[in-house]
Amino acid sequence: MNGIRTLLTLSAWTVLATLRSVLFMALVLASRVLVPLFRLMAAAGIVVAGFCALVRRDQTIAMWAGAGLTFASVALELVLGAAVRALAPANVVVISEV
Repeated sequence: MNGIRTLLTLSAWTVLATLRSVLFMALVLASRVLVPLFRLMAAAGIVVAGFCALVRRDQTIAMWAGAGLTFASVALELVLGAAVRALAPANVVVISEV
């Protein structure tokens, strides 16, 4: 009975490690597309918020929408980076590009 239990435990750990590796690779590949998209959205939000704050002061809704877009895109990029680092195997060093 102990042998079967040990085998099932090892099998479960192997399946979980495989799923973790697959999810890690999927997030790394998705981040190659999503990070530039998030940075583009952040830049657009900064431009909109800055333009509305400096030129069109009556457009407060657009200004706050631009600021919210900037905040949300930066937050999503940070969450994606944290998820990639959390799922990384023990011998993998994740280095972010600037």
